[in-house]
Amino acid sequence: MSSFNACVRDGTRLRKRSTAEAQTLWAIHSDKLVYNMKRLIIIFFLITTSAFGQLTNEGKYNWDYVIKRVKESKSTTAGTKRIISEISTQFDSKTEQIELIEFYKNAYDYKIVDKAILKNLIDSLAQYGLNEEIKVWASEARVSIEYRLLNKKIKDFSFPDKNGNQISLTSLNDKIVIIELWATWCGPCIKEMPKIPGLRELNSNIEFYSISLDKTSDKMKRFVEKNKYEWPIVFGGDEESNKTLWEYFNVVAIPKYYTVDREGTIINVADKLDEQFIKSLK
Repeated sequence: MSSFNACVRDGTRLRKRSTAEAQTLWAIHSDKLVYNMKRLIIIFFLITTSAFGQLTNEGKYNWDYVIKRVKESKSTTAGTKRIISEISTQFDSKTEQIELIEFYKNAYDYKIVDKAILKNLIDSLAQYGLNEEIKVWASEARVSIEYRLLNKKIKDFSFPDKNGNQISLTSLNDKIVIIELWATWCGPCIKEMPKIPGLRELNSNIEFYSISLDKTSDKMKRFVEKNKYEWPIVFGGDEESNKTLWEYFNVVAIPKYYTVDREGTIINVADKLDEQFIKSLK
């Protein structure tokens, strides 16, 4: 970035700026700097969300907080350990353990954290917490995050496909349904989707119900038509337009796959498609 110069070119001469002129130009220059910085931040956000399929989170230990430390540590394992170490250094006793539970709750669904470490952390707090209160909080956090929908009846959804036709989840209950949460901007989602046609052929007992979390249905429609995907792909919308959907699934990271049996019970939750598991469904 060039430094701010106190002289301005006037024809072929350099002249000294007046105080008022310098102040005006500095204000303009500052506005440009702010504008360019905002552009860089937006570009960085788009790159990271595309690469990781990750959404920002308003919690204390949010996406920005976590990814900064993971990048500096150069691995998910080292980054996760670093955050835990920082919390342990900053806080004492009960407050430390409360903060560790908060970190687990905020960051568990991020793809850039080491889930094995977080699971060991919350298991340890649930079993060996400082007191019974901490143990209960840790146990409740574990259940609310890892098993929030598992073994529960799925809510019935009805969303429009690329042609505007409503497709309800219950209309597919003669099969085992795999609900997919995805978006056209999500790199990992786009990587997994080409596997779906083959999986549908592999097991006739299953069907997919892919819910787009894009901002507009046009993006979904163009993507579906370009790739000639034929299974039920519907438009759910982004968080602003469909807060109910986002809160129900507690959307933090995508893609996410919920397997629902013929009775409407969620029997599996996963971050990617597992061919052997899908092949075994009957």
